[in-house]
Amino acid sequence: MLSVSVEVPGEAPYHLQPRLSGASILPSKIEVRLAKADEQVTWTSLEYTSKANNKLAATTTTTTTKKVDWDKLEAEVKEEEEVVDGDAVVNRFFQQMYGNGDEDMRRAMMKPYVESNDTVLSTDWKDVGSKKIEASAPEGMEWEYR
Repeated sequence: MLSVSVEVPGEAPYHLQPRLSGASILPSKIEVRLAKADEQVTWTSLEYTSKANNKLAATTTTTTTKKVDWDKLEAEVKEEEEVVDGDAVVNRFFQQMYGNGDEDMRRAMMKPYVESNDTVLSTDWKDVGSKKIEASAPEGMEWEYR
């Protein structure tokens, strides 16, 4: 849910709390797109300044600014975010699994990780909750603690 409060001097505060359905949630940011009610209005700033009027610095004058292709820019940013090495993909997968899991799944992932020196992975708390987890090496290899 997004919560927005707009306070205009001399008027009652305006509160908006829409439930988000199209927000992009990434590890480093949350992206929310909002459409302007009046496409003819150009905002020079979202923040109030002494030079601006009390309507979120909205002006109807045309400016000679460089046009930015926001769709192209967004595609470039998404492409850069997707270019990651294999370890980063695996780490992101486990972070998402841990973050989206319930309390039992998180406990089931942490207990074997700690007790086995990061050699055993489980998501089943019923399986690992009541027993000691020993370090184990893949088949054909030998576990050596350093």
